[in-house]
Amino acid sequence: MSTAIYSLIEAARQGDWSPLIEESRKAPGKHWAEEARCSNQDINIFVPPGDGPREDAEAVKNKLGTSLNRPRNLCAACPLAVAARCLVESLKDDDEFGIRAGLLASERSPLRAAWQQRANEEAVQSALQGCTAALSKVEREAVIARFATDPSLEPSAVARGLGVTHEYLLKLARRYRQKSKSRPAPLSSHSVDAA
Repeated sequence: MSTAIYSLIEAARQGDWSPLIEESRKAPGKHWAEEARCSNQDINIFVPPGDGPREDAEAVKNKLGTSLNRPRNLCAACPLAVAARCLVESLKDDDEFGIRAGLLASERSPLRAAWQQRANEEAVQSALQGCTAALSKVEREAVIARFATDPSLEPSAVARGLGVTHEYLLKLARRYRQKSKSRPAPLSSHSVDAA
């Protein structure tokens, strides 16, 4: 794996998705994969037998040994933006199998779980401004939390953004405030990233 993509992956593992996401945006358009080193290669080498989301990564690497060299070397030779986009797309699609950006499926499992728990800041902001879109549970909770704690937000816009009535939004905000009073303050803040 190249040092550059490794540093982006490490930042994501630490909860900072911004470097990975920003780099992935440098490989724009629907034909970004044509720049990948795996383009026109036998796809089977990128889906090693015995590797999967519930496998132990070290055991898979020990078992497969040098057969991983070719696909991982191809990934390492990929342009950084393409490798980042490959990884981000696999996370967005919740892709459980195959080598992506040099990572085995078993190595990506913790990232996949963390990706599912992050909120897209752009989606949250859009909902707060009244734009309707499909929101994940985490994003919906972030919208409600911000509305419940920020009196400057326009209730009708936020209700429209969530696709609920004004009355139901107020009920959700009350529930959030009641829950917040009854639980202890978190030790660290939950990061919200753009994607």
